[in-house]
Amino acid sequence: MAISPVAMRLPRPPVPWTPLVIAEERCKGCELCVAACPKSVLALDRGRVNILGYHPIALTDASACTSCAFCARICPDTVFTVWAAPRMPREERAR
Repeated sequence: MAISPVAMRLPRPPVPWTPLVIAEERCKGCELCVAACPKSVLALDRGRVNILGYHPIALTDASACTSCAFCARICPDTVFTVWAAPRMPREERAR
């Protein structure tokens, strides 16, 4: 069975796995995502400036992120790609 052309265009999760991929070059540092994050794992990276001249958002604690996507829903510049945590194989979950 061949993979559909649509499925081939879908981005793959980053390796090593992280719950969020942030397109920092498009971020305007509005901090709406910081306010929306229930786990408080997003913050402005005041040590860097992106090509637009803004401090971009950074993920401060990837292990605490639940992939709830509140940040992606509120972001006016669509800078977030949210990935769910990888699942364990069924055999390992049954143990």
